Amino acid sequence: MISRPLGLLAVAVGGLAALVAVELNMLSRREYLPSPEYRVDLRLEPNEPRPDVQNPLRLAVLGDSTVAGIGSPTERESLPALIAARVADRLGRPVDVVGFGVSGARTADVVASQVPRIGDDFDAVVVVVGSNDATHATPWWDVRRDTERLLRELRSTGGRAVLAGTPRFIGNQIIPEPLKTAVDRYSGLLRGEQRAAVEAVDGARFVDIAAHASPRFEGRPDATSSDGFHPSPVGYGFWADAIAPVVEDALTDG
Repeated sequence: MISRPLGLLAVAVGGLAALVAVELNMLSRREYLPSPEYRVDLRLEPNEPRPDVQNPLRLAVLGDSTVAGIGSPTERESLPALIAARVADRLGRPVDVVGFGVSGARTADVVASQVPRIGDDFDAVVVVVGSNDATHATPWWDVRRDTERLLRELRSTGGRAVLAGTPRFIGNQIIPEPLKTAVDRYSGLLRGEQRAAVEAVDGARFVDIAAHASPRFEGRPDATSSDGFHPSPVGYGFWADAIAPVVEDALTDG
């Protein structure tokens, strides 16, 4: 027979799980900013061009709504463009960037629908994905498997692969407690699996958005868009600041 304390604990845990499930369902039904009418496909010129290098680099950016441009009013304020602009300035070379992001995409969706579209003519590929896996509680073992498959397939195209890990959710403005803490902790678990997948694939690189960008959102309400969920161009700039140096390293290493 189950003791009274254990029974009470089971009821409490069950109640918490039910509450989190309800809040996850509410979160999935919430209205966010619509997908933009533009598709990211443009050239970014460096502020100080190198006279000895004129051919542009080719950069593809895959991922979810943060790559699709939600929260960015214009194409040049989108995350792919902000990354490309920083890479162009760091290398003194034009960068042609194409965004393939789709709102709501999880890691498995990127593997199935976006990787086959990029071909083999990109010098580097950045992937920003995992937030939807965290909010929809994708099993961590599936994320590990799909991330490793994603990176291996990108590796086979010849481009350098850079994966940006899941961000922190603790400062999110619309996710209620206790769901916010639960999602943030699960995001951390998935981030560890993403890092492990990167370490398993030769040549792949990892960007820790949670460590190098998420803290910059603190005290900066202008870093979040009007839907209270997606970053604004300011917030995407924080992400781009973390991602661009790793892309530069990938492009200049060997």
